[in-house]
Amino acid sequence: MKPPVMPSGFSGLPKMMLGFVVRRCAVAVGHEPSPAEFAAWANMQQEGDRTFCLFGRAISVDEARLILRHPGRPVTARNAAPHEQLRDDAPARPTRPASANVTAFAAAAARLKARRK
Repeated sequence: MKPPVMPSGFSGLPKMMLGFVVRRCAVAVGHEPSPAEFAAWANMQQEGDRTFCLFGRAISVDEARLILRHPGRPVTARNAAPHEQLRDDAPARPTRPASANVTAFAAAAARLKARRK
């Protein structure tokens, strides 16, 4: 007998970005969490008398490190608050071109020299 296959279609659960999950952890621990703190927090969630793993199973410190590096990744979340949920019909945010973030080194050096005077 074959094991049951998980459905790959629409789950009906909302999606949220991992950054919201990390922010919830930061509120709980009082500062930006380390990978070890995030893993411990995610693996010991409480809901009434019940203890459960936030991601459905225990995560390792290496997996927590990976999660902390990708805050914009969408994940399925059964308890996503309305302001945390991603909407499929929402327009994409306009982004600045990469060149808008780049500063010429000579211009930056000149500004620093001007500040020192």
